[in-house]
Amino acid sequence: MIPISNIKAEHLPWLARARQRIAGALRQGRLPHGLLIHAPRGVGADSLALWIGQLALCRAPGEEPCGTCAACRLIAAGNHPDLHWITLLEDKRDVLIEQVRELSEAFGFKSYRGGRKVGVIAPADLMNDKAANALLKTLEEPPPDALLVLVCERPSRLPATIVSRCQRISIPAPLRAVALEWLSAREPDLASWNEVLEFAGGAPLRALELHASGFANLHREMNATLNALRERSLDIPATASGWAGRNAAVALEDRLSWIETWITNSLREAFQRGANLQSLPGIRKIRGLYAVLDRVREFKLELSKFSLNAQLATEELLLRTQVALAA
Repeated sequence: MIPISNIKAEHLPWLARARQRIAGALRQGRLPHGLLIHAPRGVGADSLALWIGQLALCRAPGEEPCGTCAACRLIAAGNHPDLHWITLLEDKRDVLIEQVRELSEAFGFKSYRGGRKVGVIAPADLMNDKAANALLKTLEEPPPDALLVLVCERPSRLPATIVSRCQRISIPAPLRAVALEWLSAREPDLASWNEVLEFAGGAPLRALELHASGFANLHREMNATLNALRERSLDIPATASGWAGRNAAVALEDRLSWIETWITNSLREAFQRGANLQSLPGIRKIRGLYAVLDRVREFKLELSKFSLNAQLATEELLLRTQVALAA
């Protein structure tokens, strides 16, 4: 199913250079058969992939898709037959080989509308090994007039043989001033965009998600949790159960991202106060926080790739944090 994006790529100013590059390649007949969009979550990589698909299928493309031809209207409605979008199936942690095989089969047929065929895999870095191997066969012998767009946060998870066969487009998070200006234009009355953006890792669309999901409440709750850990008054098993439960009000990954950002900011402030690590006060606490930070990042990877007992892993993380804060 083609996603219908509420925020189009042309409304994200930090994507302008990438859009110009792709439009120029299409105009000069140099559009490759494989593109790899490497971007952190929340900067609009999916929107860019959809824009590329629309540009490639548009009947009258210029610097932008025309927006009025039949192909553009079909994409806007989410049902163009020559644009194939692969993402995670419900309750699955991997992109499966069956999904990639369906895409390969679709590429083997003639275009429904007599033009290109476009396939998007997002997130491509969550393909399992069998799916990646199946995709490699398509990349090694790309069908004529076919374009494959891969979207990923971590290219290192993809086989080097896939990465080498794609033209890479790296989209960093925009400059903070640009992101804040864009966010403030969408909701001028919010005074805390700077703080929300910090916890979103500088990604504006992620900041919007956090704000919409009640970031202010999460921020207060997580600070209260840290205080309880310092005082050793937190019911760790009950808290872990609430965080990791199927019906949790806030996604566990969001809580992990909050902890990751909080520790990063705390360590940065500590270094600003001290000349070097050995001269800083609370050296044991700082080392402990580094260990917690490493564990948070490992935990986030495990959540995206492996089956694990999330509640036990959360309990272990909270215990580690309690020890670090008490050092």
